[in-house]
This record gives sequence, C-alpha cells and structure tokens, in this order.
Amino acid sequence: HQVDLLQLLINSQNSKKKKTHKALSDLELVAQSVIFIFAGYETTSTFLSFLVYELATHPDVQQKLQEIDVTFPNKERPSYDALVQMEYLDMVLNEALRLYLVTGSLERVCKKDVEINGVFIPQGTAVMVPTFILHQDLGLWPEPEEFHPERSP
Repeated sequence: HQVDLLQLLINSQNSKKKKTHKALSDLELVAQSVIFIFAGYETTSTFLSFLVYELATHPDVQQKLQEIDVTFPNKERPSYDALVQMEYLDMVLNEALRLYLVTGSLERVCKKDVEINGVFIPQGTAVMVPTFILHQDLGLWPEPEEFHPERSP
C-alpha cells in the first residue's frame, strides 16, 4: 500500500469522517492533482536547469560544492541533519532562487486594517510584493544580475 499525495486525496475523499471536512469531488481531486504536478514538477525542473547552468558557468562554485562528497562518503543516503549543516549548499540554492524566481511576485489579501509606513491598507485589499524587482534592486544587491552565492542579503 503506497502512501503518496494522490492516495491521501483519495483517502480523504473516502473518509468516514466527512462531518469534520468536505470531501473532494472526483473533478476536484483531478484538479488538485494537476495543480500539484504543474506547481511542483515544472517549477522544480526549471529551477534545477538554471541551477545546473550556473554551476556549469561557475566551476569555482561547483568545486566548493563538492563538500557533498565529504559530507556523504561512500554515497550514503542524505539525512536532514547533515543537509542542514551544508551552509554553502544553502547559499548556492538561495542565490539561484534569487536570480531565477519561481514566481515574479507574491500576492496576499490583507486580513485586517493595518498602517505600514504611513500607508493605510484596509482589510480585504489585495497586496502584491514584486519579488523579482526586489531581487534586482541595486540598493539591496550589488551586481544583482550576477551569481555570487557568498553574498548575504
């Protein structure tokens, strides 16, 4: 019995505890599955393509990343604790994500009235944060178009 996302959705649909939640219809189940595929697969594969490009064009970064060979000798299975210790890998991934965003902006709906820097934002207002523009801001990032994992925000 395999437990994956699709199986969990099906289990939720067939659950006897329907009083605590609304079960998904067959159409909703298919729609959720398609969204997970596009949101998870396409964005991840595109990002990894850009990451591999940056590593190929920056052999010095690639060489530093070979800490993976030291952290996981004899091709051990990676553990969460070991991955957390790999600071340079984290820096490389963060820099690549800064350059190659999955989405160019974040959108949220304000849940309560708030004032930020003298600007009043009423509840229910859609607020957009232009992350792509922020990640290219010369005031925040010297040479923002360049790949430099060692930089700090």
